[in-house]
Amino acid sequence: MPADQVVGVVIPARNAERWLASALESVLVQGHRPLDIVVVDDGSEDGTAAVAELSGPPVRVVRARRGGVGAARNQGVEAVGGDMLAFLDADDLWTPSRLSEPLVLLGRRPEVEVVFGHVRSFCATVDGAPQGLDAARPAHLPSAMLIRRAAFDRVGAFREGVIMGESLDWLLRAREAGLREATLDEQVLWRRVHDRNTTLRHRSAQREYVRALKASLDRRRLAR
Repeated sequence: MPADQVVGVVIPARNAERWLASALESVLVQGHRPLDIVVVDDGSEDGTAAVAELSGPPVRVVRARRGGVGAARNQGVEAVGGDMLAFLDADDLWTPSRLSEPLVLLGRRPEVEVVFGHVRSFCATVDGAPQGLDAARPAHLPSAMLIRRAAFDRVGAFREGVIMGESLDWLLRAREAGLREATLDEQVLWRRVHDRNTTLRHRSAQREYVRALKASLDRRRLAR
């Protein structure tokens, strides 16, 4: 992969001033530093936008009315530059080689369109280092993927208007579209566990995962 390959990073953020600085730091210390980082402030009621602005270039802020994580990611994709797209939720962290290892794989295997990695959960840090709660496991999540923009455009935008399930919906559509994927053995993401996690606060919305699966099955039947 050419050293000047431009990676655009999209960070949706709502009321994330407690964690955003750490998330941004994990992006800015990458061995392959992104040339464009867009934080989409999803109608925050705290100092989220101010934290992002303190970082300075290449971090930019897009202020949006509250629309949910799917809408925020979509606005970020429209605003960010780059031949490659990467995502990070504002309360999570990337590992130091989060971009460099997927870029090497994409350069070595031009047929691959999207690369995923492994993830671990954490809830606390010691001297800045996350303390893992579990073993690393494969993660087919937006924050754990690096994707060629042309491939993302083939799949289309994230689903909007849902609390959860937009990531699964997108992944299912990507596989229906035949995107060629690879998964690294290495960890690329730390997922923070805290009292404001969407999966903990909106358990009743987990039925949206079932709806995403049903919608995918329906599309596959129609395509036969």
